[in-house]
Amino acid sequence: MKKLFVAAIVAFAGFTATQAQASVNKLEIVSVQDSVVKTPIEVSALPDAIKTVLQTDPYKDWTPTAAFSVKDGDKAYFQVDVKKAEEMASLKFDAEGKPVDFTGTSVVQSEALTNNEGMVSMQDSVVKTPIEVSALPDAIKTVLATEPYKAWTPTAAFTVKDGDKSYFQVDVKKEEEMASLKFDAEGKPVE
Repeated sequence: MKKLFVAAIVAFAGFTATQAQASVNKLEIVSVQDSVVKTPIEVSALPDAIKTVLQTDPYKDWTPTAAFSVKDGDKAYFQVDVKKAEEMASLKFDAEGKPVDFTGTSVVQSEALTNNEGMVSMQDSVVKTPIEVSALPDAIKTVLATEPYKAWTPTAAFTVKDGDKSYFQVDVKKEEEMASLKFDAEGKPVE
């Protein structure tokens, strides 16, 4: 009887541990499924409407460095990474070349805005500064080494200033799939 009781406790503990692990994995996988999936494309493969817009003010002073077809949940758009001197920005357009704005004003859009003195206001801009992956905070590196992120390879890292929000963006790749992950300095995902 004593052996039967011990066996029941061990079986219950094993079942509980398995269920707890399954719950944790389901939560982690959801965060990956909610990530933005970016597919790299050639800048020359962008729709003609976007290429035309990039040749006009205020975009013409920026040089396209990369382009992506992006799926963000049910939203689809094109992202064009641009650079001017040491500044970098990511522009988002629909297929017709119209700017898509999900999280504030982009750098180029805010350059078109002026403050009361006629000077360019950059306070609401998105400024992305590249950093080495090794320079990420330890908390983020720890998160990237755990499931489900450890199956992905970090390809680039950035500090991002989006209006009054600051966070880290880590671009990751798994086979042909790419995603951008956003974390605060403590390694917590940010929206």
